[in-house]
Amino acid sequence: MEKEQNSLISTNQIENFFLNQSVEINYSSFIVSVILSLFLAYCVKYSYLRVGKALNDKEYFSDTFIPLAIVTTLVITVVKFSLALSLGLVGALSIVRFRAAIKEPEELVYLFLIIAIGLANGANQYLLSIISTALIIGFLFARRFFHDNYAKQKLNNLDSNILNIEINDLEKNDINEITRKIEHQLTYLKLKSAIIENKKGSYIFWFDLQQNKSFEFLNELKIISDNNVRLSIYSKTGAYE
Repeated sequence: MEKEQNSLISTNQIENFFLNQSVEINYSSFIVSVILSLFLAYCVKYSYLRVGKALNDKEYFSDTFIPLAIVTTLVITVVKFSLALSLGLVGALSIVRFRAAIKEPEELVYLFLIIAIGLANGANQYLLSIISTALIIGFLFARRFFHDNYAKQKLNNLDSNILNIEINDLEKNDINEITRKIEHQLTYLKLKSAIIENKKGSYIFWFDLQQNKSFEFLNELKIISDNNVRLSIYSKTGAYE
């Protein structure tokens, strides 16, 4: 009889622990966590816009940094006081499917950094989140400084500037004539790939512009472009057609 009572008591204790456990949140600490997450996420967004190498729309992608950091902070603040909620979060995450296409590994790294900031602040590890974010951002800017001052001498960054030339009729336009018209404004032009089929051609070049030649280069592309020739430029700062 005593064994049955003890078993019943232990069962009730387990049920109360998982189902009736109250979540007591320190709201002043939560506000500090949210504000700090917002500030650090904005710092990461600023560094991503300044030193990020992605070719996609960085402004649009980085708009998700701040809400993602705040949401992560909110989730961790709630579940850290309750084992039942923590287990429920695991089940919820097994159902949720994120369909956003991550085209470049750099984007995934920044998203993981934002989530880490939210995790640290939600767990009240403020000093850890501040120091870690400062070190990572400092490393990113130092890498960009080194890249701008030394890597250009070795032509290591030329693959970030891509010129795409599409010709509908190769008999009317010659790719050699087109490249000769723009070479004098470039310091570097190298053919990356070419597709020629049914008198049509698609050519992709790596290139680097001379200093203060951006507008002249774009004007030259406008002159060359017509119904038979289509030119597109892809660079770190965006795409121009």
